[in-house]
Amino acid sequence: MTTISPKRKNALEIALFTMTQRARSFTNMLTEMPPKVAVGDKKDEERQTSSHAPIVRITDLSKTSGDMVDMQVVMQLNKLPTMGDRKISGRGEDIDFSTFEMMINQGRHQVDSGGKMSQQRTTHHLEKTGRSLLGSYFNNIQDQQTTVQLAGARGDFEDKGTIVPLATHSEFSDIMINPVSAPSYDNHFFGGDATSFTTLDSADVFSLEAVDNINLHLEEMSSPIQPIRYTGDEMAGDEPFYLLYVTPRQWADWLQTTSYKDWQSLTAAALTRSRNFKHPVFSGEVAMRGRILVRKYMGMPIRFNAGSNVSVSNNDDAATVTDQTAGVKIDRAMLLGGQALGTAWGHTSGPNAFSMHTERTDANNRSETTIAWMNGSKKIRFADKNGRVNDHGVMVLDTAVS
Repeated sequence: MTTISPKRKNALEIALFTMTQRARSFTNMLTEMPPKVAVGDKKDEERQTSSHAPIVRITDLSKTSGDMVDMQVVMQLNKLPTMGDRKISGRGEDIDFSTFEMMINQGRHQVDSGGKMSQQRTTHHLEKTGRSLLGSYFNNIQDQQTTVQLAGARGDFEDKGTIVPLATHSEFSDIMINPVSAPSYDNHFFGGDATSFTTLDSADVFSLEAVDNINLHLEEMSSPIQPIRYTGDEMAGDEPFYLLYVTPRQWADWLQTTSYKDWQSLTAAALTRSRNFKHPVFSGEVAMRGRILVRKYMGMPIRFNAGSNVSVSNNDDAATVTDQTAGVKIDRAMLLGGQALGTAWGHTSGPNAFSMHTERTDANNRSETTIAWMNGSKKIRFADKNGRVNDHGVMVLDTAVS
């Protein structure tokens, strides 16, 4: 057995955390790097990423399993001004806050590197390979948790690459850590001429018209979700944008329903917007319409089979939900602005967000490596000044898929 010194183990844990945060995953692409420690905050070493990115990451927690994290939003002032000599006394506007709470918890996963005979039969260093696989495993489960939280549903899709189980699984709530909230009524859109989840039919596929409808809605909203403004984006002030993630099937339907001329215009607009800003969200196959950048999200699409019961928010201030039945196969796209999801990191042991432990078992014949992490994520939603609950930085678009 190879003994890892405490100093070396600490370095491996830091390296593992760095690798998982820098990997080009769905979650990391939507999160900016934490800012440097502010002057005067060095003792606490507070770390919070930009509030203008879709995912806000907080890494200044030194808490234990199951702790609660609070985030607050200050509501904008919107009452009438005081004009002329009218007395201003008593007309002051209160500063209103709304609080968002999020849980963090410990997660662990283990890989068995096999016995001595397994090592004898391969040229690979199985312990080293196992540690590498565990890093990839974490990125995969984190991306799936992010997708489910933002979409407000787990859906029915399953294949050999899915880790997060169906919502009916006994461990689903434990794995998600925080409750999954159905999209708020004001932030839920539908393809074609459908006006509700139950009226979606096979003709209501993803199309250019659906993107135009969302663009129009964003322009007319009294309090639209905030657009994305990444650091280093020279055009962020004049041309902030939103990011619409669609499933591969929705993308395929879009190709079928869009003319070649329109498609050239869409891809050219994305290329123009990405000038002087080399960010992963603009790489690969992307298209842009108005202020909405459209790209595929890979991995685990949020899909509802015909006949599935899905939680849908009612048109009320409290965002109560009812179960509605899908009439056709439906995929869910997600429109992201700033502050759509909060993710918080604590410490597993010592100063690190990850810990790693390797031990010999089976009478010293086998090697098992376990990683542990302490985090949690949750879609950000607040009640406005009128008490109406809405998702803060995300909208969803449900369409039929062919």
